[in-house]
Amino acid sequence: MDYLTMQLQKEKEFENACGRCGNCCGRQEDPCMHLLIQADGLCICDVYFSRGGMQKTRSGKFFECVSIRDILHLDWPGNWTCAYKKLYFAKNNASL
Repeated sequence: MDYLTMQLQKEKEFENACGRCGNCCGRQEDPCMHLLIQADGLCICDVYFSRGGMQKTRSGKFFECVSIRDILHLDWPGNWTCAYKKLYFAKNNASL
């Protein structure tokens, strides 16, 4: 397997780990205006591939949308449901 193929595979595995809870996007408090909650309760971002940078919450507050990798060490409302955070803490032998 070449390097590019391996990187694409790792990226796909990382993306697939998301449980789509929406809590990293403010679902528990003031959600991003691009966070869509589907009928099954799972969330998607309607601007996912261009989400980085300044965004706005539903109440009109501005915030900087960053990669989940940049905030795994932080706390946010509902973070205990985050599949990425569970993987991060399992890998680092820590607890939420």
